[in-house]
Amino acid sequence: MGLKEVLEKMKLVELEPAPDVPAAPAAPRPPSASPLPRPSSVPRGAAAPPMADVLKSAPAKAKLDDAAASKVKTGADSMPDFDSVYQAAGVKVPAHGFSAYKVLEFLSSPDLAALDARSKAAALGVSLKMNPSGPVPISDIIQDAVARDQALDGFEEFLRKKLDTKREELEKQSADLQAEIDEVTRRNREKMEANRQALDVEKERLTNWQARKRIEERKLFDAVAPFVEENPVSVGGSQAPATAPPAKPREGA
Repeated sequence: MGLKEVLEKMKLVELEPAPDVPAAPAAPRPPSASPLPRPSSVPRGAAAPPMADVLKSAPAKAKLDDAAASKVKTGADSMPDFDSVYQAAGVKVPAHGFSAYKVLEFLSSPDLAALDARSKAAALGVSLKMNPSGPVPISDIIQDAVARDQALDGFEEFLRKKLDTKREELEKQSADLQAEIDEVTRRNREKMEANRQALDVEKERLTNWQARKRIEERKLFDAVAPFVEENPVSVGGSQAPATAPPAKPREGA
């Protein structure tokens, strides 16, 4: 997210003069303790710093190397903690205490709920000028928001690289496992084919022997045929049962 988007979200790109109403001086109290300025106390002519000046004074992009990103803590929901991300990137709350979060807290306060965005921005400008330790430039708040955004972007990039590395690792593991599966499948198919061929050999051997057996049985059948009315020798079938009745010789044999 760029500076322009941040400014647009914070409604601080242009701060036009507030409605022409009587102005009342506000007491210089800390933002956290003093009543928030109402539209009647907003001075006319307040404006945000030119965008060019903000861009020139913007800090360098927050650095978040892999070593620092790997130390980011997770919350109770196992999600990375934002404060830990900011800390890892070296983002610190400005010395005057006005961070982007402080501004969000200010703008969401009940006293400003009824105001429109322009009036809220004008009221914020008054509070920044009333800061006890000295006026706070709006550019400081913008830069704080940008630095945090850059830290989040950097950590997201770290997570993406981590995901890509994990994806490559798991895809390689899956490819290796698939290669093992393919190799086992190939060996098993070869073994199954060898078993089929061995069975075919045994079948062929039995078929050949059965053919020779029938020839041999025919010889035996013919040898006893002249002497019996019912030939006990089987031809082409199984051997006669052991309990079969003895062959009846021919009369006169």
